Amino acid sequence: MTANPLNTRLRICSVRRLRVWIALLLIASLVVGSAADEPRGVNSHQMTAQRWRGRTLEAVAEQIHSARSDSERREYEARRSWLRRWEPGQMPSAPADAPDESGLVEEPRLGELERPESVDASVWQSMVAMQDRLFVTDNDDERKENLPTTIELAHQLEAAMSTQFADESNSLATPIAWAIAYTRYRLGRALAYRELPEVREAWPISDPDRYEDELNDVFERLAEQTKGNRREFILLQDRMFRRAGKKGRALELLEANRRSIDPKWYLKKRRDLLQELGWDPPYREAAQLYLEAGYDDES
Repeated sequence: MTANPLNTRLRICSVRRLRVWIALLLIASLVVGSAADEPRGVNSHQMTAQRWRGRTLEAVAEQIHSARSDSERREYEARRSWLRRWEPGQMPSAPADAPDESGLVEEPRLGELERPESVDASVWQSMVAMQDRLFVTDNDDERKENLPTTIELAHQLEAAMSTQFADESNSLATPIAWAIAYTRYRLGRALAYRELPEVREAWPISDPDRYEDELNDVFERLAEQTKGNRREFILLQDRMFRRAGKKGRALELLEANRRSIDPKWYLKKRRDLLQELGWDPPYREAAQLYLEAGYDDES
């Protein structure tokens, strides 16, 4: 019996249509299944960030396992600690009540203190004058422009006070001791500012080894005097971690003291540290929060 060509074509068309419908059903089932796998309220960016976090945590765990020293292990453990707390899309901004200055010791003004009997009046007045000038030059608005003067004044004032008050230069027991600590902090901060690209361009570091020794020495003197992390000087400690490549510890130190730090500096330093770590998803979120808070790098 000869097959009807029309019937044959119809059967072929029916088979093709059936195959198309089967393919469409398979695609639809995959889409539905994929959507069902995604948690409600989580967008594609968050899912990508979560996958990135999972991979990065695995890599950090391996780095902890293969760390060659306690210092290296602490660095990777700090990175893991931060990553475990971070929830993509839920990074907090700066605390609303920051900076909380309760419990902080303000920088004493020598001119408001009584001159110690052991110090000659002219020497005391010289230190008062140097500190007054230091307050004028080392200010938020003109700090970068005044660095040469600030560094010279801070060097001179620290040397004078350390000579006159040797015992107090190793403690925080008196207002004069605190004045010494703050002078060391100002000196260390000013030296650290010299590494900023715009500063190095205007004022190149001609002797890197000498510069490195100066910065490390003043930081060590401050650390020995304060016997640990004082919130008043936390940003210099953070900078020293950061320049030593201990960016995870710098990040954790920043987070632990976020309520004591001006919101702009907390948000900016968090953003910059995440960028330096190469952690793009949290960096992008931190950068957005910095902008949403009304800050930019020009202000």
